[in-house]
Amino acid sequence: MQSRTTSHQDPPATPPVSPRRVAAAPDFSGTPLPIEDVAAQPGFPQSARGAYIDIRGFAGVVVDIVKESIKVRSPDGITQSFNANRLKTLFAPPERYEPPMPPAAEPVPPRAAAKSAAPPRVYIAAPDFTAPVQPIQDYAGQPDFPQCAYGKHVDIAGFTGVVVEIVKGSLKVQPPLGATRSYNADVMRKLYGRL
Repeated sequence: MQSRTTSHQDPPATPPVSPRRVAAAPDFSGTPLPIEDVAAQPGFPQSARGAYIDIRGFAGVVVDIVKESIKVRSPDGITQSFNANRLKTLFAPPERYEPPMPPAAEPVPPRAAAKSAAPPRVYIAAPDFTAPVQPIQDYAGQPDFPQCAYGKHVDIAGFTGVVVEIVKGSLKVQPPLGATRSYNADVMRKLYGRL
């Protein structure tokens, strides 16, 4: 008696499934889209699969995408590869980088704003040139210099005038005729305060 032996046969091997999808029958109907329009689409190059495009005179359908290249088949059956990144660089509008908006600044409390504000300038509009002229040495050695010289008729190395303003450590001295001169209070103190 013969025993039946059954042999197990493995199912025929199937080729591994590739994530690539090749367009089986390219559709060349209609007018090809300019590469500028196709490369500007979000998702390019995947969004171009199956599209009938024109790359500067070479018209065809995108039949495959391999890594960063698109394969374009013309109606004549000629297939050419184009680097998708290069096409995007050449023909898509540049991506604009918008810097993030800085966080909104916190409002400054009124008290802090008042402290940081510069004091109002005090200027003598009508100086008294009839007052006796005093050498700057009389004031430069005093502890409250330059404020003690404010409004005084002074002589600084032969230049006479009235101290009409003190701004940021400088004395503004106006003569009876001519332009006002500025003198640094620290320099005046060093030159004339120790005589």
